[in-house]
Amino acid sequence: MRSLAVVHHRHEEWVIAIREAEPRLDVRGFPPRDPLDDAFLARAEGLFVWKVPAGLVARMPRLSWVQSAGAGVDHLLADPSIPPEVPITRADGQFGLWMARYTIGHLLAATQRLDACREAQRERRWDSRLLPEDLTGQVALVLGFGRIGRPIGRALRGIGLEVHGFVRTPRPDDEFPLHGVAELGAWLGRARVLVLCAPLTPGTQGLVNGALLASGHPRLVLVNVARGALVDTADLLVALDAGRLERAVLDVFAEEPLPPGSPLWSHPKAVVTPHHSGPSTPRAMVPDILPNLRRFAEGRPVVEAVDRSRGY
Repeated sequence: MRSLAVVHHRHEEWVIAIREAEPRLDVRGFPPRDPLDDAFLARAEGLFVWKVPAGLVARMPRLSWVQSAGAGVDHLLADPSIPPEVPITRADGQFGLWMARYTIGHLLAATQRLDACREAQRERRWDSRLLPEDLTGQVALVLGFGRIGRPIGRALRGIGLEVHGFVRTPRPDDEFPLHGVAELGAWLGRARVLVLCAPLTPGTQGLVNGALLASGHPRLVLVNVARGALVDTADLLVALDAGRLERAVLDVFAEEPLPPGSPLWSHPKAVVTPHHSGPSTPRAMVPDILPNLRRFAEGRPVVEAVDRSRGY
């Protein structure tokens, strides 16, 4: 029986779910700050983890597979303790659906003028001028158009927007026009919303910077459900103050938790949420990783490992 170590702050529920899904594995869980039981770790060949605690991999000489507890793997690829020959796999779960809800929820809250309606309600004031904005035909740009970006694009199209996807390499698509990332600036001036859901790679780090945001305008909404490092925060604040953005809805940050001293907390045009747009739940994610759990239990190589050269 092969062994899988689950190192996660909610390891109890993950262990139960993985054992039920693949009972041929010896699965044991540990909190990230105190992954004890060196005897088990020494024989464990698989690791389910979000961020690898310092020194953990050195205690796992038989490690042959790392399964990310989320869609992002940039932090694992940058971890020098994970040998380059060890495959790393990711799982999207239902992040596309969750993040589509997040994006639509924040966009509609603004365009339906819910804050103003609540204020009028508190004042017992009937204001017939509080009409919602018609989004029909307005342009939405989605950076990253895979298993997360496509559901977001469909949701935006479902409420009437004209959706354009942006990818590293343009390709024909039956549903949406897909453009190269280099074209993003040319489209920004006509967009109502820009949604970031691309992986963090050398090519996307700092992509949303002063040069790109120079093409922004006072009605542009930025939504980031990808990685905080896609956005240059200093440049973002300048763009917000200069009126090149209407609002920035930020669920991810270069440093998490967001430090109390960050100006984003109090900026009137920024919305800060605690990295909750795509919660990792066993119910949603175990079906994603089940094929590799079975292959691992049977001693076969895992599939769909991350391409380290591309970063996803």
